[in-house]
Amino acid sequence: MVRVHFKADYALAFGEKYELKIGGRATLREVFERLCQELGKKFKLGVYDPEKRQLMGVVVKIGLNSKKAVEDLDVLVDDDDDIVIFPMDLGG
Repeated sequence: MVRVHFKADYALAFGEKYELKIGGRATLREVFERLCQELGKKFKLGVYDPEKRQLMGVVVKIGLNSKKAVEDLDVLVDDDDDIVIFPMDLGG
């Protein structure tokens, strides 16, 4: 189960943590597509645009202590990964 951690205003909108079953491995893009389905319009408007298939003003990191932002949404994540989503204005 992937754990998605939302920071700052995103935590207010979606809660601090959301768990998502991915069944082994998936791309980060696939995780965001699933989050669009499960979290709905707010997520589509503020985090990920499923039509353009791109992030919208957010910084994404894999791992709670990661210092490096993810640039490639086709990177693979595993069931036990933590994904952290920050507003871009916080600098991640």
